[in-house]
Amino acid sequence: MKKKIFYLFIIFFINTNSFAKVSFQSQKTLINSNIIQENMNCNKLVDLLGGLNQIELLWLGNLNEEKFQFALINNTGRNTKKIFYLCENSLNKEIISDQTLEVLSNRNLLKIYYNSSDLFADIFSLTSKESRNYIMSTLNLRSFNITKNEINQAYIAGLMKINQKTNKVVIKKQPKKDTTTSEIVNVTEPKEEKFVPKKSSDKTPPTIIIAKSMTVNNYSYILKGKVKDTGSKNLYIEIDGMIQQANNGEFSFKRFSPIDEKVTIVAIDQWGNRSKATTVNIIMDIKNTEVVKKIEKLDPFKIKANKLNNNKVALIIGIENYAKSPNATYANLDAKYFYEYVKNTFGVKTENIKLMINQEANLVDSLGALNKWLPGKVRKNQTDLIIYFAGHGLASSDGKELYLLPQDGDSDLLERTALSRTEIFQMIKKLSPKSVTMFLDTCYSGQTRDEETLLASARPVRIVADEQDTPDNFTIFSASQLDQISSGFKEAKHGIFSYYLMKGLEGKADANKDKKITNGELLAYMDQNVAQKASELGRQQNPSLAGDPDKILMSYR
Repeated sequence: MKKKIFYLFIIFFINTNSFAKVSFQSQKTLINSNIIQENMNCNKLVDLLGGLNQIELLWLGNLNEEKFQFALINNTGRNTKKIFYLCENSLNKEIISDQTLEVLSNRNLLKIYYNSSDLFADIFSLTSKESRNYIMSTLNLRSFNITKNEINQAYIAGLMKINQKTNKVVIKKQPKKDTTTSEIVNVTEPKEEKFVPKKSSDKTPPTIIIAKSMTVNNYSYILKGKVKDTGSKNLYIEIDGMIQQANNGEFSFKRFSPIDEKVTIVAIDQWGNRSKATTVNIIMDIKNTEVVKKIEKLDPFKIKANKLNNNKVALIIGIENYAKSPNATYANLDAKYFYEYVKNTFGVKTENIKLMINQEANLVDSLGALNKWLPGKVRKNQTDLIIYFAGHGLASSDGKELYLLPQDGDSDLLERTALSRTEIFQMIKKLSPKSVTMFLDTCYSGQTRDEETLLASARPVRIVADEQDTPDNFTIFSASQLDQISSGFKEAKHGIFSYYLMKGLEGKADANKDKKITNGELLAYMDQNVAQKASELGRQQNPSLAGDPDKILMSYR
């Protein structure tokens, strides 16, 4: 009869527990009767504890930094006696839901705790760095019946457990009978002891002794320092969630970083006294000699020049310093170097070359070069015209028109202050040259080589321009696709496109070594090298060709 009454009480309790908070003693009764037990469903656990309104729930990530993998559950309120429940995603189920009970239905009860210090020692050994940081900086410790010193000691114990898991103890034993030369290797886990916090009257935290700034010459380096404390023999150092015990007051951590970094160091003594965080600035001073060796200097005299030709004309424009826009880095150098290639590689006479740098390439003078200088140089159906432009380009707001920006151009007044590509084509077509070859080291995305925006207005930062028709006798090499950025090449002090254009003209683009470079060969050489170098900068850049890929661009001796 007593047994029946007990079961009736349990059934009554389960059916009514969602209406009230469950006491400490009632929870013990449920645990002792195995109604609450390890591996049970945590959705059911919450129901037994009175429902979501009667519990406190803390979600925690795991050591792989995956969120919501652990759930710490306990009843609400501040009581001197509390039972804590730690749930885990033991089956590694993935569930996407904003419903708490639905997520908890895929979590099982890992362990039941009566002691807060023991609880947090385990939590710190199982959970993510983000979760540990939250507990140490934000959690209301009084709600969990734990002091600041006790949580610090639990923190040390938890991180030391992580170290033990990472560094398993390997014990080699010789067999009892000397009948074989082989060894038996047993891998043993350290026995897990219950964590018991230590108490002391010592309230003084340790002191960290280390330089505020360090310069290293390798991405892999060792951070060394000292720590001292008057009231504790055992001192611990923590960096980025990794902890180690100081050895005779000294510590060293192996680090890796490809960039400058700030390292935060905290010292904790055996009583849980925690020092203030010390920040060390790590400066990388890497001598990258390999990259320097691979970058060849441009040499317009590397191949024997073609004979000078009266029927070749070149207009070269390079604008680095803009009056109303960010700089186009290295554009002036690109133009000055290309001037030499035009003379020595294409065989253009000096008097048939017009070079315009920075302020010389303002709107009025640029229009003058197109409308006055070119007509005086181009002979109908006889002249091979070469045009090179390094600077900013922009598309109209609707993407229908492409513009080249003169030195004094305004990116918000393109129609009035910039050179329309369509108009340039029309001006040149009226002159009826034999052929036109254009090299345009610019882009139309609205950004500079250094990814600064050219647009002062609220138009999109990147504008995708439309493709434009190319006249029949035109060959146009462009630095990038219409939605890409044309990048600078800092080590070479040139635009990436211009650098590999000129290296290709030195003969590197001559794939079949027949002393002739076709449009297609030059494009293939540039595309491979420009794309690779741009990817090293975290960008995409692919040169384009409008024209006949089989046409011979140049020949050399």
